[in-house]
Formats: sequence, structure tokens, C-alpha cells
Amino acid sequence: MNKLIKVLLFSFYLLISCSTDFINSVQNFRFQIPFYFYVNYFDKSIPDTSRIFANLNEYKEFTKNKSRLEKAEIIQFNYWIDSLVFGNNQPFDPQKDTLVIENVKFTLVFARPKAGVSNPRDTSDFEPDTSLPSFLLGKFLHVDVSDFYRKPHHIYLINTEISQVLTEVVKHRPYFYLMSEYGKVRGQTTAKKYFSLIFVRFDVVIRFTVTL
Repeated sequence: MNKLIKVLLFSFYLLISCSTDFINSVQNFRFQIPFYFYVNYFDKSIPDTSRIFANLNEYKEFTKNKSRLEKAEIIQFNYWIDSLVFGNNQPFDPQKDTLVIENVKFTLVFARPKAGVSNPRDTSDFEPDTSLPSFLLGKFLHVDVSDFYRKPHHIYLINTEISQVLTEVVKHRPYFYLMSEYGKVRGQTTAKKYFSLIFVRFDVVIRFTVTL
């Protein structure tokens, strides 16, 4: 009899747990938005640090669901090089040329409107928010450009520690920068190495959970 009671209690517990999970899944809805950034660097010199600005309010799917947002997660980051032209205006040839960059790092830095700007619209209306932590999106060491050249397979899965901060920030100020840092080229003997053009792409995939 005791065994029967235990079995019944355990079955009841499983039923309640499953029902709760089902109800939660019905009440919440998840969707993902891939954010594509295409960046042309003309007369690029490295080592160098640069940034690009992102405003989630420019995406209809986000603004439509922002008031019901429960959670925002960056789930992956991807980076590759579409075109590269050396300082002598010769295009990079992945079949013949060897070019290794010691390190390339990407960081998410939250942004805020500048003091006194009541209706921010343009990139110049914002500045980095130094009161919030920044988060590493991806760090690539010994970047063989041939391996990154038009090959979108270098995907970083993002640690979930960013989710709590990201969720709170994007509810009210959905703006951020993607900071890129390029190290020296292997064998570089000068302070700077110059390129006529570097055309790169970043993909950031954010998953949103909203309450229905």
C-alpha cells in the first residue's frame, strides 16, 4: 500500500510539473532576430579599435513586442571578411596570399543618449554607457584571413550571463555599440599596417521572450 501511495504521489507530481511547463510555454512566445552589420573600412590601419552603433528600435518585430518583453538573450555571434585590399591596391587572394592577424576581439558596449538630447535619432546623439558592464562577443586568435575569407562558419555561442543585463537595458534603452579591436599582423615591424579596404560582416542573433 505504501508503494502504491508513493507511485500515485510521484505520478501526481509529474502531472503538475508537466502542466506548469505547458502553461508557461503557452503564456510565453520566443522569436529570434538576426542583426546583420556590413562594415566597409577604407584606408584601414591596424592595430586599431573602431565601433558601430545599433538601435533595436529600427526593427519592427522588436518594437511591436517591446512592451511585453520578458527576456532578451544574445545567443550567437559570427564574423567573417568579405573583401580585403592591401595598401598597394592589390586584392587579397586566399589561394596565394598569407595574412595572419594576431588577434581580433569584439565587445558589446551599451549606449545611452547624450545629456541634453531629449529625442535621440542619429548615431551622434549617443555615447557609451560607462555605468554598465561590457560583454565579450567573440575573440579570435591568430586569424588566418584565408580561413575567414567569405566563410561564415566562425560562430561564437554567447554566455548567458549577459542576458539579465541585456533584458533590463533593452526594455528602456535598446541601443548598443559593437566594438572591434584588431591586433598586429604577424611579422609586422611598423607601428601601423595599412589596407586600402577591409569589408567585414558581423551577425548577432538575439532571442526574445515575450508574454502573450
